[in-house]
Amino acid sequence: MKEEKLASTKVKDISNLIDANPAIVLPNSSIREAMQKIIEDTRSRHAYIVDENNVLIGSIRMNNVIQYLFPTFSLMQDKETFRIGSFMEYTTAMNAVEIMNPRPVFVYEDSLISEMVTMMMRETTNEVPVVDKQKHVIGEVNVLNVIAYYLKHID
Repeated sequence: MKEEKLASTKVKDISNLIDANPAIVLPNSSIREAMQKIIEDTRSRHAYIVDENNVLIGSIRMNNVIQYLFPTFSLMQDKETFRIGSFMEYTTAMNAVEIMNPRPVFVYEDSLISEMVTMMMRETTNEVPVVDKQKHVIGEVNVLNVIAYYLKHID
């Protein structure tokens, strides 16, 4: 029963727990700027890339940063997910857009928590951006928000 109740909850139902100021960077931002944004808020491990209209176009996850900082080690450790061609991309990258994931996952305010958790497990991530219908980033929700909601509201 508890799982069903939590699963049928919508993201907007935990809106008071959503981080309204996620790390946002523009495509031409330097990688250093993106890394700085990521470390400013230790709850998140992402920077979200938005275009000139504030529309989500990509994300930089911590693993992207690690691959940028240690491309040789990444290539040797994880040959299956780290493409050979990406070695050159990471060693020559200058801007955030060059190391971002161009197909970021996200949720809408009307998304069910069950959908969000399924996505998080599939993507092996602990946080996702919350976007409006035009894909403007309006916040970020992470698994800690879900746990806090559960502890307060589900019994």
